[in-house]
Amino acid sequence: MPKKTAALTRVGQFLEYTLVRAMTLGLAPLSAGQVQRIGRLLGDAAYRVAVKRRQMALTNLDLAFGDSKTAREKHAIVRASFRQLATSALECLWASHDPGQRVPRLIEGPPDGLSDLKRCLERGKGVFFLTAHYGNWEIMGLNHGLLGLAPLHSIARKLDNPWIERRAMAFRTVTGNAIFHREDSPLKIVRALKRNDCVAVMMDQNTALGGVFVDFFGRAAATPRSLALLSHRIEAAILPLFCHPTGKGTYRIQYGPELVLEKSGNREADILNGTQACCRFIESVIRQRPDFWMWGHRRWKTRPPGEPGIY
Repeated sequence: MPKKTAALTRVGQFLEYTLVRAMTLGLAPLSAGQVQRIGRLLGDAAYRVAVKRRQMALTNLDLAFGDSKTAREKHAIVRASFRQLATSALECLWASHDPGQRVPRLIEGPPDGLSDLKRCLERGKGVFFLTAHYGNWEIMGLNHGLLGLAPLHSIARKLDNPWIERRAMAFRTVTGNAIFHREDSPLKIVRALKRNDCVAVMMDQNTALGGVFVDFFGRAAATPRSLALLSHRIEAAILPLFCHPTGKGTYRIQYGPELVLEKSGNREADILNGTQACCRFIESVIRQRPDFWMWGHRRWKTRPPGEPGIY
């Protein structure tokens, strides 16, 4: 990269970081309700301004639901999805001032399914959390750390802005969690599971390399196979973990029910079937409340050989 271009990039990144810091300070004295109202307004603004992202989300809804939902219903879902994303981001900035006090304020009661989690941990072979970009997944992760049941390691993409990446890492690990980056060795995941830790995997995004094609909303979707592969190999439990908005400014956390993958003796078929079972569960959650999922992602971008692109 030429020096001038690199310098401009660094300036842009610093300005972006400064904006995030200013927003964080501005949100600090507000109540959770005030933050959520601002989030909804910001989401409405993004819905109007981010035309390409809005159209991508509508295309995804066409792919997922076809004519079973009207155009008006689809626009309402996209608008609500934008609101949820904006609100989640602001809630994270707000909670970063005092996570130990503020994160529990966003959670309604004890999580459902804790007995399922404890039963999986008793086996001593680690737990995969199957999750997605649904509700406020960052707050959900922090809340797990506060429970003190088992360390949580999340797999995340390293952010392009190094200043924001450092703040994000500090925030994501403040309650005792850890982060694995996608480029890290899979051995780190294996070691964590063998310590009987938990590893969260988000399986709702397109996988350009190394994935398998399984059905997702009736269409082939490139999906990571690592969760099913490692679960098959070391017998780590697979437990869904989702964060459901309640409509009252809080979230309900749900662990389980456990997904038990069958072993037929055909390893590759078992991994494919296990990956399909995971996607089927994620789809079932999204179908119940599609407005809480992140629709503005090119989920079906990678196509099977010979099939034309969708986007």
